[in-house]
Amino acid sequence: MKKFCRGFLSASAAALAALCVLQCPAAIELLEPVGGAEVALVPDAQKKVMSLPTLAERLELFAEDRAHGKVIRHDKYWRKSRPLVLKWRTTEGEKGPWKVEIGTTPDLSDARVWFVRVNKVDKASGRDTDKAEKEQERSEVSYTVPMANLEIARGYYWRVSARGRCKKFNCSQRCGCKESKRYACSKIAAFRTEDFAPRWIEINGDVGNIRDLGGWRTTDGRRVRQGMVFRGRGLNSNSVTGEKPGRNRLTAEDLKYLTRTLGIRTDLDLRSKGEIADMAESPLGPGVNFVNNSSASYVGIFSDKGKKTMAENFRLLCNPTNYPVYVHCIGGADRTGSLAYVLNGVLGVDRRGLETDWESTFYPNIPDANPDPNYWCRESHFDNGFSKYGKEGDSLKRRIELYLLDCGVTADEIAAFRSIMLE
Repeated sequence: MKKFCRGFLSASAAALAALCVLQCPAAIELLEPVGGAEVALVPDAQKKVMSLPTLAERLELFAEDRAHGKVIRHDKYWRKSRPLVLKWRTTEGEKGPWKVEIGTTPDLSDARVWFVRVNKVDKASGRDTDKAEKEQERSEVSYTVPMANLEIARGYYWRVSARGRCKKFNCSQRCGCKESKRYACSKIAAFRTEDFAPRWIEINGDVGNIRDLGGWRTTDGRRVRQGMVFRGRGLNSNSVTGEKPGRNRLTAEDLKYLTRTLGIRTDLDLRSKGEIADMAESPLGPGVNFVNNSSASYVGIFSDKGKKTMAENFRLLCNPTNYPVYVHCIGGADRTGSLAYVLNGVLGVDRRGLETDWESTFYPNIPDANPDPNYWCRESHFDNGFSKYGKEGDSLKRRIELYLLDCGVTADEIAAFRSIMLE
């Protein structure tokens, strides 16, 4: 049955594409991005910081920025992706509502769909031209796609279509009017996202600092697989009393996106029992496996208790049936950041990638700017801890591997994790 459905959807998409070409080859003209153009996802200001090879250089850049107007620090896209903006032109007076499809296959058989009404505004008068008596036949539309959350270094295809409507309130395809039978769609255009991690994830609710652990290149030229492990803030607030769980931070649309589009199967919650109270179910619902494992951060991951919980968390990620996984504490910074450092480190992401991914949580501040060498939240805690493993000349990847073995993780489990997470 599933095979039939996939075939049917593919055939339907192909038939729709053919219908568009035959019936309305020029009614909607796609403008941007087209022709395989590259689309940047990481904001320029953050990219500038992350491109610097050493922590000292990044600290110096922020010190200069503080002294000269905080230009970088005031960038509105910190801890989020640059928005995906689509532009098209209507050539026969099409008004929408528009159906926007974006997918990774040329026939758009795997496309996500957005239905949107974009009113065209006359820039000179500010008048909404959709409500004007007459509309110019050629009009440009710009649409910022909400929650696009595209993967990095990935090819995409998109298309826009619209079906006409008369002035009846209940006009639909069954209306029978001349307008309802008028169908227009664009040709399919292609673009590619830039190869620059991290991949930020945006949702509607009060759950920021979400990003994909995947997308990073490893020192041996492989790539960490995207769409497998997501890290971020808590999906619900901390308990106020320690007796009742905190409020759910997700909207209904978020629940649908996280469980259906991203397909989250496991909610790995690193908070303490006092923070979650008597929670026994994920805010994502009963269909998601909820695992609570109170975990440590920074120097704590090298303690006996820290190594025990690290091994437990790692073993959960050695089972392919648990994926995709959403891992979090409350802020997605310290406990989550420490686990993410270990996970991508044992996969072979280089030191700059590990550091800048961890720092991304804190931009435009970097905790290591604190002059106290014993400050609890510093990258130096990772360096000092992992330096005790291995010998001179060993890579950071090897030192983290030895740390995991010391935690009780087996070599076979490390190999299993790498087979799941590396392309």
